[in-house]
Amino acid sequence: MTLFPFKTIRPEQNKLIQDIAQAIKDGKNIITHAPTGLGKTAAAIAPALEYALENDLTVFFLTSRHTQHNIVIETLQKINKIKPIIAVDFIGKKGMCPQLYGSDARKINFVEFCSKQRKEGSCILYKNTLNGGKYTDEAREFGKMFTRGEPLNVEDVVSDCRNQFCAYELSMKMAQKANVIVGDYYHIFSPKIQAFFLNKIKKDLSDAIIIVDEAHNLAGRIRNLLTRKINSYTLAKAVEELEELEEDKFASIIVAIIDELKILARNRLSNESEIHIKKEEFIALVETAVGKKYSEFVDALEKLTDDIEDPDEEDNIGTLLFFLRSWHGPEEGFVRIFKKEKTRRGKEFFGLEYNCLSPSTLSKSVFNTVHSAILMSGTLVPTEMYRDVLGLSKSTILKVYSDPFPKKNRQVLISPDITTKFTERTEQMFKKIATSCAYVINNVNGNSAVFFPSYDILNKTLRFLEGIASKKLFIEARGMTKEERSELIGDFKRNLLNGGGAILGVMGASFSEGIDLPGDLLKAVAVVGIPLAPPDLTQKALINYYETNFGKGWDYGYIFPAMNRALQAAGRCIRSEKDKGVIAFFDKRFSWPKYSKIIPPDWNARVVSDFSKVEYF
Repeated sequence: MTLFPFKTIRPEQNKLIQDIAQAIKDGKNIITHAPTGLGKTAAAIAPALEYALENDLTVFFLTSRHTQHNIVIETLQKINKIKPIIAVDFIGKKGMCPQLYGSDARKINFVEFCSKQRKEGSCILYKNTLNGGKYTDEAREFGKMFTRGEPLNVEDVVSDCRNQFCAYELSMKMAQKANVIVGDYYHIFSPKIQAFFLNKIKKDLSDAIIIVDEAHNLAGRIRNLLTRKINSYTLAKAVEELEELEEDKFASIIVAIIDELKILARNRLSNESEIHIKKEEFIALVETAVGKKYSEFVDALEKLTDDIEDPDEEDNIGTLLFFLRSWHGPEEGFVRIFKKEKTRRGKEFFGLEYNCLSPSTLSKSVFNTVHSAILMSGTLVPTEMYRDVLGLSKSTILKVYSDPFPKKNRQVLISPDITTKFTERTEQMFKKIATSCAYVINNVNGNSAVFFPSYDILNKTLRFLEGIASKKLFIEARGMTKEERSELIGDFKRNLLNGGGAILGVMGASFSEGIDLPGDLLKAVAVVGIPLAPPDLTQKALINYYETNFGKGWDYGYIFPAMNRALQAAGRCIRSEKDKGVIAFFDKRFSWPKYSKIIPPDWNARVVSDFSKVEYF
């Protein structure tokens, strides 16, 4: 293994490297449950890149979060010292545009902003990079500087290109010669984005080795990519955008569709919050409003839209168009829902959803096409579930690796008399939850984190916790910007000098999976409740789908995904062999067999009735 960038290889890490190398050599896919601290990134990149360089392939390292890119780039920089390579780091086009710096990007229609600047020739960065669709000589020379130097993360590329070139377009050019491309799931697993992206960088999926990091997120992300939704607000915004484009005829048609949906809502949603709706029912509704065939209206609307290169860039017209296209899609593996909801201020609105149930609709073709795929995560059990749900073949290699850390450094505790089960959510229970959380927060020697199933349960617990927690509390709020989250984490880390504090977040949100707090930065994690999905029509359809196809509806569609979110949150504690910490599961259901079988057996979880008597690290 000539490209492994570290002096020593740990025993369990060596097994992982050997298994990945063999899978790639044999052209097979491999699913690896590899606990935190095993060194998954280097263990996957080194053998993948070594084989790719020998066989003229490209490695795609795919993540679910931008924050995961840095460790990948740092690993590639170390490998580059052994053997020069070309690596390019990608995020969305919007995130690579320096002209948005200092602005609230959420309030800017980036599609319209970028398209207008290019058409008017007012974007000097784009003009310096491309002329008549071809790269300028200056851009080519500037790009060579990146390909000859060490791999850079996307922020450095954007910074170096600032005031000179379009970092996004220049990165596309560099990617044509890249050995490794670091990107988001959607670069490969979104049908539209994949086709555009691979064509732009002149790469073929059959010549790719893909590494899927934090692969427990992949099924959910693909379902989201294939799910299409519109609501009364989306449609109203589309009307505004059409009026701005002086397309009054289309605007009036959308208004007519809104009126027809209001009638449908009055007739069908009077006593229900959601119902199943047939494909033909909505198509007939649109044709009534439009006065022409559904397909003719979609084709006419399509002529108004620009190519969308990034899911984050969709405007409301694009959202509507993609929904209308998707609605014509298959029945198998999808469910159609018509529903009414309320805003935070209590205002009622309605929406239509074409929800994907089966990510294998898309992922199966990707995994069957690539040379080899490595799926890895610290919470990827049972591995059979991910193989089945993602549509990988039975020949896929399934591996589970042991936790590399000393077992004495981790205390894993389960409370037998606390629960967030819906029927037991009383004021007395929230007081009990707050008291148990306070025991951990107040007695641990340093920082702790508490993760809840929802913001609602967090806030109901917080009312009681604020009065009994002796340390400062740092609260993750719904809808925080990247900058706000970064500032909160920074304050949390600095507060350790004052004796520590507690960060309170939600499982499945940014802090439960996207932060790394090794060593003394985090001494305990409390996981409050099991983040089970709400039992709505889509969730019931998902359970039925997996029951019909695999005979494991409740496990695959309900219990296992929730437990993996809980374990991801618990995994924020103990990030290295020197870390010591406490993991507290505050819900009696964690001790029930159908839930506890997902907790790694080498964690040695034990039930503790009185948390005030626990000796914390």
